[in-house]
Amino acid sequence: MKKRILFLISNLESGGVSKSMVSLLNTIDRQKYDVALWIASPHGVFFAQVPKDVKVISDKRITALMQGFNGVVGLLRQGCLLRASGSLLRMGVSKVSKSWAGLLLARLMPVIDKSEYDLIVDYNGQQQLYYMVNKLRGKKKVTFFHSDYSQWPYYFMADKKYFPKVDAIFTISQHCVEVLKEWFPEQDDKIHLMENITSPLLINKLAEESFENPWPAGSVKLITVGHVVDTKGSHWAIEAAYILKERGINIHWVFVGSVSNALRYNKMIEQWSLQDTITFAGIIPNPYPYIKSADIFVHPSQFEGKSIALDEAKLLCKPVVVTNFSTVHDQFKDKVNATICEMNPVAIANAIETLIKDKALCEKYVSCLKTHQTDNTSEISKIYELVD
Repeated sequence: MKKRILFLISNLESGGVSKSMVSLLNTIDRQKYDVALWIASPHGVFFAQVPKDVKVISDKRITALMQGFNGVVGLLRQGCLLRASGSLLRMGVSKVSKSWAGLLLARLMPVIDKSEYDLIVDYNGQQQLYYMVNKLRGKKKVTFFHSDYSQWPYYFMADKKYFPKVDAIFTISQHCVEVLKEWFPEQDDKIHLMENITSPLLINKLAEESFENPWPAGSVKLITVGHVVDTKGSHWAIEAAYILKERGINIHWVFVGSVSNALRYNKMIEQWSLQDTITFAGIIPNPYPYIKSADIFVHPSQFEGKSIALDEAKLLCKPVVVTNFSTVHDQFKDKVNATICEMNPVAIANAIETLIKDKALCEKYVSCLKTHQTDNTSEISKIYELVD
């Protein structure tokens, strides 16, 4: 008889956690395991990539609870007066305490699956963790935290109460493991590493698909993949583009991902006359042909857990410029397989200019990446070990 596994996630919009979730679902042996996906908001750019034999569990009330004020209207239309009132209260509480707001949201979410599973995996943390512990039936329950906890300690009070109630706590890089152990020393033996799953075979296959080339002929082709937002260093990148343009370097920089505060970023582009230098390509379900075609992959983030986009750039053997955030050394060594620079526009521009002019350094990075290709789909065994 198949062992039953349930995964929980908030949505499958663009972003590393969503991409990691669909990679895991596509890797797991569904001939051996009966897999279900509980999803708060069943939509997003990656939703179509959920395997057809994975059972999707969702509920309009939970979706509405995740939608802020718009969701309150939806709850009222569904006749859920108490939940609508609770949702308004939760939004007010969140301004004071993320922990209390997360706990309240978990209480408001109804039980929509009463069956028992051999393993339940909360893939988001926060309210999904509290909901899983309190309202779902599983022989074993585990949770994931996908970033550097020191950068996201807003739920510490609630996590301290709920982490002891799960069987394992996974995170995605060795640095993130160490930080979690510092914050939760009493859970030391439960905290484990499970890397985001990336398949070289699949990524290289997808990279061969046709695409519309956004780079003008003759320009140095730069690419950044991820949300366009300050926490990802997008404001630094735009200024770095201006610096390079002022130096007479013919670049064109393509940003693949959703844009937060587009008005502000477009104003920066207009102010510095970068309309012919920067392209916001938006969300692209298959960015790999773009990454493969680029000359340099730039990742100017302020912090990461472990960037899937960077892992994918490595698999496609692209020269990388990346900022010196806390977990970067889990993926790169400066001047060995990437250029690691400081977090400011001038440093980013200098690093890009050096790579443009130093072809030998570019070739060194590419050669190193080609000889250190890894397939980490075996990470899925850490899930199997919990149920077998």
